[in-house]
Formats: sequence, C-alpha cells, structure tokens
Amino acid sequence: MTVNFTLFDLPEPHIRALDFLLKQIPPNECLWVLTGSAGLRLQGVDIPIHDLDIQTDGKTIYFIQKRLAEFMKTPVHLWESPSMRSLDGRAEIEGIEIELLANVAHLLPNGSWSTYTDFSRLLWLDWHERRVAVFPLADEADAYESMGRNEKAALIRETIKTASRS
Repeated sequence: MTVNFTLFDLPEPHIRALDFLLKQIPPNECLWVLTGSAGLRLQGVDIPIHDLDIQTDGKTIYFIQKRLAEFMKTPVHLWESPSMRSLDGRAEIEGIEIELLANVAHLLPNGSWSTYTDFSRLLWLDWHERRVAVFPLADEADAYESMGRNEKAALIRETIKTASRS
C-alpha cells in the first residue's frame, strides 16, 4: 500500500543520510523498512529524531552491511537483553547513526519469543521524490508496548486516534 505523502519531515542531516541509504540500497530491490522515531515521524508522530533505524531480515542485513562497509562502526552481531534479541549493527552516514536490525524478537510474559515484524504489512511513503517503506503505526505501537515503552506506544496510539478523526 502507498501513502501519498509524509506528515512531518526529518532534520536536514537525517534527510541527507536517508537519501543516501535510499540511493545505495533501494528498498524496492533490497527490502528494508525505516522504523523507530524517523519512521514514526514521517507518519505524523511529532517526536524528535536522533538516529535512523532500518529493519530487514536475517539474510539481507549482511548484504546491507557489505554495501555500507566503509560506514560501519559496529559489525552485525547477535544482541540480547533480558526481554529482546535481534541482529544488530551500526553505521554512520553524514554524522547520523544508522542502526541495522533484523530478526527482532520480544520475550512475552509466558516465556515465549514473538516478533511484530510482518513485512507483508509495510506501507510505502512518498518522500522527497523517493519511496520509503515503513510499518503501520498500529504495528509500531504493539512493538513499543512489547518493549515496555508504554509512553511512546501511547503517543503513537494518540496519533492514530487523531488521524482517524480528521
């Protein structure tokens, strides 16, 4: 599904970094999704942006790492916390940290692991004459809740509610 426009833009350094990523690794050729604060902001959640988070699958993350080799600060590796695990790597472009994520899973109260990553549900935003893949706000809210980040999840849900009234 394509959404015709973004609701808020990114700060100029983030625009340059995202534009570089879109040129070097077109998401329609090598699927990755802009998540985190930048993906939320482009969908109308009025929050500050610090880095760019891109999410993909366990195979593609290594391809992206290779394409960004000269910009990599931390190679892709398995990252785990008591409640979350993923493949994680860090790059820096235009002074902006780029976090590469894949196979993100959250520990549920019953002890099983679950993912909120469903690439079949992604949305395409038209942005600066390019297309950016993002996850629906409802999916992002669910993911933030599973991480225990309820304040951000509530902000996302409030944005959804406000948008549905307009």
